[in-house]
Amino acid sequence: MLATLIQAFTSRLAGPIGFALALLLCGLLVATASTAARTEALLRARVAQLSEENQKTGAVLHARLAACEGAGGGAAARVAGAETSAEARARRLTGTGPPGFDVCARMESADRAVLETLR
Repeated sequence: MLATLIQAFTSRLAGPIGFALALLLCGLLVATASTAARTEALLRARVAQLSEENQKTGAVLHARLAACEGAGGGAAARVAGAETSAEARARRLTGTGPPGFDVCARMESADRAVLETLR
């Protein structure tokens, strides 16, 4: 068995076959590297696009929150809202929301916005 293996590696065909195999593996490596680079570029572009969309959506949601807070209690509520945490502002909004805009509708709107950013 060992003699057969040694004979196979020392034969006249071992060099050209090994060289061809090395060239084939080199070609596969180059193809894999170029495909990976192309995929990385596409994914980076997609991440940049999603980040930009996220910033725009965040600005829109922030404007809606400001409008909702402004409609709920006037200037005094805005001053109080600046001094409290986000949880306290959310509790205040759910307790004294503007007329015709209930908490369930706000939650559904937030869920839709999150799902749209994931698409």
